[in-house]
Amino acid sequence: MIQPLQLGLFVAIVDVLGHGPEAHEVALEIDRYLTRFGSPDVSGVMERLHQQLKGTRGAAVGLCAIDATIGRMDYVGIGNTALRRFGNTETRLVSRDGVLGQNMRTPLLQSLELEPGDLIVMYTDGVSDRFTANEYPGLAIHAPQEIACKIVQRFGKDHDDAACIAVRYCR
Repeated sequence: MIQPLQLGLFVAIVDVLGHGPEAHEVALEIDRYLTRFGSPDVSGVMERLHQQLKGTRGAAVGLCAIDATIGRMDYVGIGNTALRRFGNTETRLVSRDGVLGQNMRTPLLQSLELEPGDLIVMYTDGVSDRFTANEYPGLAIHAPQEIACKIVQRFGKDHDDAACIAVRYCR
């Protein structure tokens, strides 16, 4: 999910536990909640979403807010989601262990200063975490939607579902 904020973007990656109709319903509930309450306060959104999901099968969730005016990005993640920045420097932000709606430690807010051209990639555990920019030289030039699709195609695991979102920061 990517949605505009007053000064930038709110980005969320979600992996509901399990499969089938019940998992689909939880995914829809998360989407409705984040569409309505997504904000730059990613830690607060994560805490409130955790409460909203109590009693469900739960999910792994990564939330990111990009303030385009100052080039700052905030991230919190719970469960098997990841965020990486590719650009002049490559950075990986770590999600905390847990399952949203079941057992969650206090979200760890992580921030990055962004440079024009930086690529933010968020993905679930269905994507191998071991790929590098050298293995995908098109990261610097391809459109973000194409990058997300190719990451899933090239680095997705055969035995798990995979999701990926890519956003390029331009000032």
